[in-house]
Amino acid sequence: MPLPSYARPSLLFRRPLLRNTFLTLGALATWAPMVVFFNDNVAQLMWVSGPSMYPFLNTDYNSTTRKDVVFVNMWAPWKGLKRGMIVALWSPYHPENMIVKRIVALEGDEVVTRRPYPIESAVVPVGHVWVEGEHPEDRKTLDSNTYGPVAKSLIVGQVKAVVWPWSKIGVIRWEDYRGNPRVLKAKHTFDEYQPHA
Repeated sequence: MPLPSYARPSLLFRRPLLRNTFLTLGALATWAPMVVFFNDNVAQLMWVSGPSMYPFLNTDYNSTTRKDVVFVNMWAPWKGLKRGMIVALWSPYHPENMIVKRIVALEGDEVVTRRPYPIESAVVPVGHVWVEGEHPEDRKTLDSNTYGPVAKSLIVGQVKAVVWPWSKIGVIRWEDYRGNPRVLKAKHTFDEYQPHA
């Protein structure tokens, strides 16, 4: 006597290859949202290309195609920003690209600008930072001297460590940044100011 249709194993479970494939895809599908959330909101690895951050990052940019890989902390990236921090942000010129720059001035600071900025000095407005590349040649970096102060909302993460190449692996010590002589620091930044009740 044949089994009723509800009691027969489905075709899917009679073939082990199909069953295993289905189960594997199902398991991966459940983890995909977690991976996307982690990469968008917690942390990610980022490849740094080009000479903009030379000599601090990509020290071999002119002799090899190897790129530095950095660890970017993306949890509340605009909180606790300090002069000297290296950040990842959306490019104001090419919004589809993320770039890596150093914060040299905070809101309220006055910056003596470099070429091609149209005026000699600029005050960083509230909710913005002034970012620059490390390269000593002006034409090798697109930074705030090209596009002006950058809104903090464009910052997606703080660069915390170099993870590749092995010879440079380690935590980025932005605290050692000595400051920029072209920046006149404000007495208080907007984040530090809290009116008395």
